Amino acid sequence: MKIKKKDLYKVIVVVILVIFAIFFYFNIFKSDKVGTKNITQASNKTDKIAWLVDTNGYLYYPLGRGEIKFTRENYSETENLTISKLIYQSRRGNIYGLLVLPKYITEQMPGIVLLPGAGVSKESELLLAEKISELGAAVLIIDQRGTGETDGDFPSLDDDYNSFLNSMEPVQHLMVYDALRGYDLLNSAPFIDKDRIILAGESLGARIAVIATAIDRNIDGVLVISSSGFDFQGGNDPDKNAFLKSIDMDHYIDLVAPRKIVMIHAINDSIVPISSAARTFSKAQEPKQFALINDTSCKHGYCDAMYTSLVDALDYLVEIRSRTLFEIEVPLNK
Repeated sequence: MKIKKKDLYKVIVVVILVIFAIFFYFNIFKSDKVGTKNITQASNKTDKIAWLVDTNGYLYYPLGRGEIKFTRENYSETENLTISKLIYQSRRGNIYGLLVLPKYITEQMPGIVLLPGAGVSKESELLLAEKISELGAAVLIIDQRGTGETDGDFPSLDDDYNSFLNSMEPVQHLMVYDALRGYDLLNSAPFIDKDRIILAGESLGARIAVIATAIDRNIDGVLVISSSGFDFQGGNDPDKNAFLKSIDMDHYIDLVAPRKIVMIHAINDSIVPISSAARTFSKAQEPKQFALINDTSCKHGYCDAMYTSLVDALDYLVEIRSRTLFEIEVPLNK
């Protein structure tokens, strides 16, 4: 039987369409990692994707995270500050935090999400939060995953990588999302200046803060205390490369610009060498500042010798300055 030429063309077209459909299905709908040039170029087409790491190792969460749900109750107070306990919803669990507010303010104040280091509770960071809040800022400290009242655990790097290989969100990615939701919480408050909200952190918390700030360009800047990136150069395993880059602040720090970044580091830091911090700082774009603390009593994390640099950093980042103060009510918008 002789096949007509026009029928042959139809068969070829159908075969091409079938092949294209199969390719599209397995490379788009069945893929958990979507290639994009970088996180700043994620388009509206990915808005329905809840989480991904692209082929270049950039973590992506959509900007449309929705309304932030939380509860608030009184915790304690000082002569100048009120402290509330907050619980807010994040991905796969609730995050517990403390919100520190000055009792006396003249206008909308800056907001700071403060992320502790690994294994450090929100209560352990309360003194630092109070020092910041006394300058005229709202400070939200949280318990990271598996610390304090927040459920979960902080797995080893290998365990987190295995989750990634099995298309499950690693805990360190979830911690970035927790920070983004902390920003959403402050951004929803009527007493917060929406143009002066930053993330800050110590050690691991600072690394998470940089990544979250790179992801959401509505965040106005970042303060890094006693931290650095991995300076990861890459290897032969593309999956491992993507995962390690996705949690390496060195991979994101240049994306903070044109927003401001400040790094504060002790010269005698025994956990993160000053050379590592300096290398990470060199990868950041302007505008940026670095404060070196040359005090033998200052090791890893915030110390009293950093206070002057802390005040200068906050003035640079969110324009904290002395004001004539009077008392107003600052209820959280709930």
